[in-house]
Amino acid sequence: MARRTLAVSALGLAVLLGAAACGNDQGPADARPAACGTPQLSWKMVRLPGKPHKTPAATLSARNKGPKSCAFDGYPALSVYVGKGPSADAKPKKATPVHLVLDSGRTIEFPVFYDPIGAPGDCDVSAEYNPRVDVRPPHPAAHDYGSPVRLTDAKGHQVRAQVCGPDMLLGAPRLR
Repeated sequence: MARRTLAVSALGLAVLLGAAACGNDQGPADARPAACGTPQLSWKMVRLPGKPHKTPAATLSARNKGPKSCAFDGYPALSVYVGKGPSADAKPKKATPVHLVLDSGRTIEFPVFYDPIGAPGDCDVSAEYNPRVDVRPPHPAAHDYGSPVRLTDAKGHQVRAQVCGPDMLLGAPRLR
């Protein structure tokens, strides 16, 4: 009887150790960081000079101001709107997946393609109403509603947003 108990205990121990060995092959150092959230991101949108045709009208960037790396998997949600009135939402220019790790202190940039020039009556979102620009990270947490973003010129002066035409597109990201 003692032999059988010893054999069953040894077999149980072998199964338990085998199951533990079959667990996650990635160690803690290889674990993917949590998704980037609004509290750890500092957003900026800069209107580029010139009259865009096939070049971006602006650059949207996010800097990881948090102490840890975060996963930036996807495109941010960018909206330009006037209260409950006219609005323009950006969508990816191409359906290319984005799977990047944004280390602490690093920045990710997205070129933004849209037509910012036009007569006030000809634009979907006119500058005369001082539209708001908001951005949310991809895959936000349940109560992460994003943050407002100031649109500035290349010298850092605030400019009013204006979107003329039907499309506002986000190009492929670049890490800096």
